[in-house]
Amino acid sequence: MNKHGGYYGNKAVIDFSININPLGPSERVMERLKYSLKNIDKYPEIDGETARKIISRKVKIDDENIILANGAIQLIYTFSRTMKFENISIIQPTFNEYERAFKLSNSNIEYFKTDDDNFMIDLKRLKEHLNQKNIDCLVLCNPNNPTGIFYSSDFIKELLDILKEENIFLFIDESFIDFLEEKSAIEFINKYHIFILRSLTKFYALPGLRLGYGLAKKEIIDNLKSNIEPWSVNSLALDSVSSVINDDLYFYRTLNWLYVERDFLYKELKKIPYLHVYKTEINFFLCKLNQIKAYNLKSFLLEKGIYIRTCEDFIGLDDRYFRIAIKKQEENIFLIESLKSLDEVGE
Repeated sequence: MNKHGGYYGNKAVIDFSININPLGPSERVMERLKYSLKNIDKYPEIDGETARKIISRKVKIDDENIILANGAIQLIYTFSRTMKFENISIIQPTFNEYERAFKLSNSNIEYFKTDDDNFMIDLKRLKEHLNQKNIDCLVLCNPNNPTGIFYSSDFIKELLDILKEENIFLFIDESFIDFLEEKSAIEFINKYHIFILRSLTKFYALPGLRLGYGLAKKEIIDNLKSNIEPWSVNSLALDSVSSVINDDLYFYRTLNWLYVERDFLYKELKKIPYLHVYKTEINFFLCKLNQIKAYNLKSFLLEKGIYIRTCEDFIGLDDRYFRIAIKKQEENIFLIESLKSLDEVGE
């Protein structure tokens, strides 16, 4: 099993290792879930048709181009076993479940490592890599976990044109895109070979509910549906969709929190001499330590009641890197004070 963020110990901690909206679920969603409990004795719609239609109106695409799943993670595995690509290239560093899913489907895995100065893709170098390795599917997380990099729709269009020339499919994970007021790659669905993965759990703070969806051409969606388990999404999750994606007050409240706290935390992290913080477009920061190891910092902070995500298991990173989520202001201040105290004691 791959390593992920999340603290499971007995100590009371502030968990900076998980990239979930710290504002918690909206009241609107919680009230809807209470109402939905009365139908818990009934089977959910087998493919979530009602929820798909709600999503289709929100993202302005036909519901036949949408598939629902028990979290975005289920669709990564469903996609890999359905499409059965021979040679996969994964833009690194990134979420490690992509590799595990494609390996289980017997795909050959290649890595395209971005420059650790800025973690951006060099398209010329990428094109050479794709040709040399005979790639038939490229995997990209956008915005990317753990680097926080986001590629604009203009960049994605340029990338897709390159892939189209070589008949290469693009799997793009947009699980964190709600944290941005930027365009999705949805506009490219009917023009290119592309599958878009989306999540309704990170921005809306509902990881326990397990709800994700995918977007692609109808024929691809139909193939995926033939390989996914029936009743993949429970009735509570399906019934909450409208309350989740149509809560504009919650959406802008979250963005207002993020813009303020992201700017504050970035400025404060830059003042700490023993680490380098990478600029992010979303709700977490990747940091690199100058001398000490990330696991030593993790132990130090855990004693203070703070838990962070070390990144030695990400391809292209090592034991100097760690990731921290952006939390509420008082928690962010406590993190900064704790990091500064490490510098003061000279460790």
